[in-house]
Amino acid sequence: MIESQQERIASLEQNVTKLQEEAQSLKEQLCWAKKLKGKPKIKPSTLNQKEKKTIDLEQRPGSSKRSKKNQDLVDEERVIEPVELPEGARFNGYRQYDVQDVIIKRHSIRFLLAEYVTTEGKTIVGKLPQEYQGHYGPTLKSFILYQHHQCRVPQNLIGEQLRELGIDISTGQINRLLVEEKEAFHQEQNQVLQALLQTAEYIHTDDTGARHQGKNGYCTVMGNDLFAHFTTTDSKSRQNYLRILRGPYTDFVLNQYSRSYLIEQKLAACHLSKLDFNNTTIVHGDDNWSKYLHSLGITSKQAVKTLTEAALLGSAIEHGLPPNLIILSDGAKQFALLSHALCWIHMERGIRRLQGVTTQQRSEIDQVLDDLWVYYRQLKDYQQQPTPEKMAPLQQRFDEIFERRYPHHYALNLAMKQFCLHKTELLRVLDAPFLPLHTNAAETDIREYVTRRKISGGTRNENGRQARDTFTGLKKTCRKLGISFWQYLLSRFKQDEIIPPLADVIRTRAPSPT
Repeated sequence: MIESQQERIASLEQNVTKLQEEAQSLKEQLCWAKKLKGKPKIKPSTLNQKEKKTIDLEQRPGSSKRSKKNQDLVDEERVIEPVELPEGARFNGYRQYDVQDVIIKRHSIRFLLAEYVTTEGKTIVGKLPQEYQGHYGPTLKSFILYQHHQCRVPQNLIGEQLRELGIDISTGQINRLLVEEKEAFHQEQNQVLQALLQTAEYIHTDDTGARHQGKNGYCTVMGNDLFAHFTTTDSKSRQNYLRILRGPYTDFVLNQYSRSYLIEQKLAACHLSKLDFNNTTIVHGDDNWSKYLHSLGITSKQAVKTLTEAALLGSAIEHGLPPNLIILSDGAKQFALLSHALCWIHMERGIRRLQGVTTQQRSEIDQVLDDLWVYYRQLKDYQQQPTPEKMAPLQQRFDEIFERRYPHHYALNLAMKQFCLHKTELLRVLDAPFLPLHTNAAETDIREYVTRRKISGGTRNENGRQARDTFTGLKKTCRKLGISFWQYLLSRFKQDEIIPPLADVIRTRAPSPT
């Protein structure tokens, strides 16, 4: 009797353990489907540890020491004699002691425009210099833009600062100087985008939320080592992304690349037979495009959506977008265009957030992560010295790691399956060694906009939204090109040629096609 009860208890305990494992497995599957994060892994404090970690003496790139002062930049010299000088002292030269300072003060200019009257009664008046159009000089305009976009100072604090310096300016005027009559800057930002899309080997991309007129929108960033471009819109669909790639143009084109896209998206044959694929513009404007599709009898919502994407892609390529451009993203579907590449860091998170119910499952997760990071370092080594002989072993090693399957560990198997499905996008680096393995640079770029959003909130009119996108992009582009944003603003307002057009700088520094 007792033995049978003990057997019964043991059987129930086994069933309970099995049910617990199944429940935890289902939780992990649910977290995977909802893309939820697991429990945070908080490392123990190292405050009371007796053994200190050894410090790597190898310095990071760019951290070498530089001179703290430049002896050639001296604006003023002052000679200081000793207070008391004993009789017979002999002069022995000067000791140099440099002090850096800055002069911040109001500087008002009154132009006296000479006026003459000819014998015919015509009045001739001297003209203001081009850079002094309006009642505010180029340095003040540059200072306001620099404070707001580089230093992230809100408009009200800029006004308070200027009034304390004795400058008579209203908050409304500051807003106008920040957002109005900036067409030249908008045009240069568009030229930067066109220059990069025509010369770049790859771009990274990401998006984040953006408020405009009290409504939720999205800001999309595109960039690489030479530029950054921000665009805020109401949507983050693939159509929206293709419109950004198309630039300022409004035409719709169905070419051979459009046809390949439609076949890939499995557009119905009855619709394909109605289309003519060539390099000529079909129509301009969204309304005319809708009328064109309606005239062909194409009214299905999905078909219209797919055809619009194909026509936007064709237009972008006709205006200079390289068909083989590599787009590196975090895996969002709207970015899966042209030669798409995936971020290894984002893919690794799908495995790292798994919990594991049993000791064996946790051991399996740790083993996969160890193999993944060893393989990741092998890819980085390949980037340093890429050779055709190394490609086949790396592809084979990828299959060995991610084609493994584990009994009773559904969540891990699902994560491994995702790696296999995206093998081509993850191994794009084998054909393009210059391609980064992650999207850290894109996240750094978009963080610039996130910080601005936290400080100033959303935008209220179209001029403000466009100005924020333009100057955020120009500032990041100047930083990547090693150009002073302050000198850039001064050069543009003074209309000199000290800072050349950024698009020309990008074309000069872009890698030559191989």
